Amino acid sequence: MKIKAVVLTPNDNVGIALTDLPTGFELDLNCGAHSFQVKLAKPIPYQHKFSVTAIGLGEEIIKDGVSIGVATDEIQAGRHVHVHNMTGMRSKPLH
Repeated sequence: MKIKAVVLTPNDNVGIALTDLPTGFELDLNCGAHSFQVKLAKPIPYQHKFSVTAIGLGEEIIKDGVSIGVATDEIQAGRHVHVHNMTGMRSKPLH
């Protein structure tokens, strides 16, 4: 079975699509001792991020164990995470 998406570190709140993923696609993702079950709300393009947990307004977006931005809207699990609902802040260490 081809891997469709990954979560890079256990503390991440986003996954990465490894292929174009359609609306309604269901994923069972594992990273360390954490597992995430996600149903995609919209299509996710190849190499784009999607939330694996709910992310509140103002909360950090965590990818590969690093804060890469802040949510500018409420983001439910399974939503595309990109410039329309986050502000980027590269290289900011986690608290």
